[in-house]
Amino acid sequence: MSGSSAMTNGGGASFMDVDSQPPGGSKFTDLPDEIQHITADIMPLSLLLTRLSQWTHTKLQDEIAYLASKPLPQAVLNGNTNHQSADNHDTSQESLEKKVHLLNFLQDMHSKWVKTLVITEWSKKAAQVGALIDIRAHYQELFWELIRMKQDLHWAKVPGPDLKTALEVLTTGQASWMPELGYIEPPPITWEEKEAFIDNINTMLSVRLTFDEHEKIPAAFRDYNISNGRVTFKVKGEFEVDLTIGDEDFEQQFWFIDFRFLFTPAPAELSHGVRTFLENKVNTILGDQGLAGCYNYLHEFVLTQKIVEFRRQATELAMGRWVDTLKVEKLNRAMSIQYWLKPPHGLEGPSSQTAKSWVLLGVWSGKGVEGDLDSKPSSYISLRWFRDNKEVKDFDIPLNVETISAEKLLTAVIASHVEYILTSISSKLLSKPRFAQKHARLDLEISKEEPQNSSLAVQLFDNDKAVIKIEPLTGFFTLFPRSPVFLKGQMKLNTSSNAAEEGANLMEQLRFDHTVKDLNSRVRSIGWFVCRPPITQEETKAIVYSDASGSREAFKAVWLRKANWMTRQWFVMMSMSLGGDQWWLVDLSPPKPNFPAGRLRLFTKMPMTSNQLTLSDTFFRNLSVYAAGMISHITDLRKLHTLKKSHTALELPNHSLPPQVRLPTIYVRLSEMLQQRPGSSSRTLTWAKGFVPIIFKGVRTHTGDQEGPADATAAQVRRDTPAKIRAEARLTVIDRNKFKSLRGNVDHDVVYNHRTGQFSLKLRADMGTPVVDLLADRVQALERLMEFVEAIRLAGSNAIPQSVALREVVFTYSNDPAEPVSGPSQGPRAWSVHLDLPKDAKVILTLEKGNPHMRALDMLQEMAQSTKTELLPSYLPFSLPLYRVLDRIEDEWESIAAKNAGNVAIVVKAAEWVTIRFSLSAPTTRRLLCLDIRTMGRKGRLLWHVKRTDEKGHERPLNAPQDEFDTSLQRSVWHAHGDGRKSFGTSAAADPKIGIETLLWSISESVKSLVGTLPPPPITAPHQGGAVQDLKQGHQQTPQELVAAQAAQGMPPQRPKQQPPPPSQPQQQHRPVNQPQAQPQPQAQPHTQVQLQQAQVAQLQAQRQAQARANNNRFVNRAHPGQPPQQRQPGPQTQAQQQQQQQQRYQIQQQAQAMQRMQQQQQQQAAQQHAQQQGQAQQGQRPVHGQGGPQGVPQGQPGQGGAGGGMGGKNAPVVVID
Repeated sequence: MSGSSAMTNGGGASFMDVDSQPPGGSKFTDLPDEIQHITADIMPLSLLLTRLSQWTHTKLQDEIAYLASKPLPQAVLNGNTNHQSADNHDTSQESLEKKVHLLNFLQDMHSKWVKTLVITEWSKKAAQVGALIDIRAHYQELFWELIRMKQDLHWAKVPGPDLKTALEVLTTGQASWMPELGYIEPPPITWEEKEAFIDNINTMLSVRLTFDEHEKIPAAFRDYNISNGRVTFKVKGEFEVDLTIGDEDFEQQFWFIDFRFLFTPAPAELSHGVRTFLENKVNTILGDQGLAGCYNYLHEFVLTQKIVEFRRQATELAMGRWVDTLKVEKLNRAMSIQYWLKPPHGLEGPSSQTAKSWVLLGVWSGKGVEGDLDSKPSSYISLRWFRDNKEVKDFDIPLNVETISAEKLLTAVIASHVEYILTSISSKLLSKPRFAQKHARLDLEISKEEPQNSSLAVQLFDNDKAVIKIEPLTGFFTLFPRSPVFLKGQMKLNTSSNAAEEGANLMEQLRFDHTVKDLNSRVRSIGWFVCRPPITQEETKAIVYSDASGSREAFKAVWLRKANWMTRQWFVMMSMSLGGDQWWLVDLSPPKPNFPAGRLRLFTKMPMTSNQLTLSDTFFRNLSVYAAGMISHITDLRKLHTLKKSHTALELPNHSLPPQVRLPTIYVRLSEMLQQRPGSSSRTLTWAKGFVPIIFKGVRTHTGDQEGPADATAAQVRRDTPAKIRAEARLTVIDRNKFKSLRGNVDHDVVYNHRTGQFSLKLRADMGTPVVDLLADRVQALERLMEFVEAIRLAGSNAIPQSVALREVVFTYSNDPAEPVSGPSQGPRAWSVHLDLPKDAKVILTLEKGNPHMRALDMLQEMAQSTKTELLPSYLPFSLPLYRVLDRIEDEWESIAAKNAGNVAIVVKAAEWVTIRFSLSAPTTRRLLCLDIRTMGRKGRLLWHVKRTDEKGHERPLNAPQDEFDTSLQRSVWHAHGDGRKSFGTSAAADPKIGIETLLWSISESVKSLVGTLPPPPITAPHQGGAVQDLKQGHQQTPQELVAAQAAQGMPPQRPKQQPPPPSQPQQQHRPVNQPQAQPQPQAQPHTQVQLQQAQVAQLQAQRQAQARANNNRFVNRAHPGQPPQQRQPGPQTQAQQQQQQQQRYQIQQQAQAMQRMQQQQQQQAAQQHAQQQGQAQQGQRPVHGQGGPQGVPQGQPGQGGAGGGMGGKNAPVVVID
């Protein structure tokens, strides 16, 4: 073919394309299909080249090895190779053989590669050569096809018709050449003859079956009926056959009349062909084998027909509703139905065998294994069931062969298979402790008729359950309810190799996945969160398998932590397995560089009961309480073990916790708790019993949310809110009478119950922090409180407690003398003392304003902080008369000091040591009396001993010369007796209640009697200095000069004080609270405008007085030269000098008056400040310690003048020293 219209063999024009072309088209438009391309036995050229190259390489290696194995020439072996020239070749016999052999090898290889080259060149035309080969093969095949067609057409030849006979028959209606048979028809039979004939046959059949054939009738043919000239044998569920006889001779056979099936569905009538075949076959068998052979043949025929009916229905199912799920296979008088074609319980692949299940329905021959007849008389249809490639020997599947239904049979088989799978899973689960001990429920429902109604319900947690069902058609598992977790579990069940064996573990895995998902979504709202495992799987196994009572089932662990646990080493682990769920509390060591996650340090099992295993808010609240209690318990035990303290743990009822939570109570020895703190004494408590229980009370956050009892108010716990451990320690007192003065609430976290005699200590600590440390602090604080309470009780009626708390003790003290004190007295009064007991070791003592002990505040502060604390309540009433009379003496001498006639200085050196210095003004000498007041014991009593000392505080020698003070004291003091006093000649002792005030007042009066008198001529003139006397002799200082001298010497200037009220009208003195004792300072720095003005006035006065004295001395020296100053007499002064002196005195008086006015203003400001403080105290607002005084002046600073100056000044401002 050539031209543009040429087409390839088998052109692609379709039949629609051909029909659409116009008539008269090209003759090449309707071409046959393309001839078949021959691909068999064709080898690719690349394979030929590869194999040839590989073969050539192998042969070349063999050739080289062969040539190397040949022997060398003899000359080479002898070493004579150097005599030959380079042009000569080796012509030895060995070399020639090698060369010939190598040449033959190369020629052989060359010929092969030349052939390969030719083939390679031909391969360039492979398409054309292939087409040529295809055409040649096609022609050969077409030749033989034509020959076969000619042979087949030989039988299609039709002989020529007989036209002559056909014309005769069609014309005359007969054929002349056919012979006449001469047949005479018999006369017709009447109805009576027919009935008689039938009755005769019935009689003969009955006689024959009753007598002659009775032993030969098969057992299945015992049910027969004779009527209408035939006997009908009926086999239930199989067939009916009608037989008759054709002769009176009983030796003749029965003849077949009709046949009917007795099972459904079956054809109502047999087809003509089947009937003819069956009639001939049955008649033959009746003639040969009789009734037994007839039954056997028809029985086998019916069984085969039933198998055919089963196969027909199964085939319809496979092509209908059960498509792609059934496989029907025809066998020899049998059939197999394989269900669940796509295996849901096994992975298909070359490495795993596909699990198949099928039923085999066939005719059983009735013979036993060894060929003996079975109990059944004949063959029957049997059912064999193969489940997962294994035959099931014992099963209960009904096989109905009378009403044939392949679908019902398959449904029954699948229902049994579903029952087997669900029952196997249920049995596996029930054999595990979790379900055997009724910790979880299983509900198994089996339906024999409807497999889709069979289900297995497995309880997961709480009311959550998983319902397992199996799809009857496909065999796939279906899990309810529908969720991503359940779909994942469903996939695992459907892909397992053996769901019946592995289903229990897969359901446990499903429970774990569901629980983790549910925990992640539920516990975050109540303060928990799921975290990654902090330790390895091996360490987790060591924890779970450490329980000897538990089973070693495979488990899954869930790690939980409380969001508000500040410690990062504590975890709660829940191990889930078929052996039972267990809760563990795990403690890890702090992270290290080698182990960032920490190592396992401690773990303990949490005995949560089975009714608690519900993932509810109540359960997690109880879990929080129990875990916190366990952490607190372990932390305390670890701390006590580290400190080597005696302790024990007892499980006692705790009504503060839910009934499900049971925690032991720790008992510690109270004496060892006191010894825990550094520097604490080793003595034991005498007021409390020896052991203290530490009872866990729950968990509380800073926001007030309590994780305690189950009925507590539910609250959202924030992640950033740390949890606090709540515990209670109870101290039982021995003698309740000692604690009558205590109120119910000793502190906000310490309560005393008068009825039970117990102290209840509320302890709150951070999670992971030992409560023992806090208990030790509280016991120390309570012990310190009890020391004060006991000291107050021992003080008797002189000290009365007003308020006793753990952080503050307030009591009042007084000293009511038995006899009245002569002289001015303030009368008995109760003074209050505030003792602040902070957490640290320092005790802050506060006195109210006007307290006589104000001058000894520093000493009292030191006493309260020392080991002599218990002496404080007794010391204050004991020393109250002393300090009271000291205040009276100081007030009495204020008027004398204002006149510059004398002064008194009181210094408190210790609790039992006070010094008094009386200083009298004198023109020529210094008049100073120093008294030392100390305690002394006499006849079991404590007395105040008053004696005279020198200026340095040393005891005066016995040979010291007497002065005017000795004379006055001897006359009125040292030899006076009575009023609680005892005289010793040069000293005296006094009773602290009724004698000390009289004694000191008598001394003061005695010294006052010397005021304004001239001193006697001194025997010696020792140089004495003082803060209130000028160093220069013969000059008596005025009040203004006294102020200037004190300012010049760095002493706090003392203000002029008013005259005390007359004795008949005692004035109530309001003394400041907590005024520290004034200490001498190097230089007083004025802070207020008043003090600055006072200092300027004092400096001006000092300058003018110094100038006046200098002028006076110059005038005296000029008038009386050569005489000592004390012997010089003032001479007559000029009028100008007298006027100048008068003017100077006038200026000094004006300045003194200005200074007095400023001091009065300062007193008024102090009084206003005091009134404001009292108003605040009445409103419940105590003044803050450390606040400044009026006009911003810091209160109580030593060395300042005015209201803050002096040594224990009466009107000093309030101050508290920390």
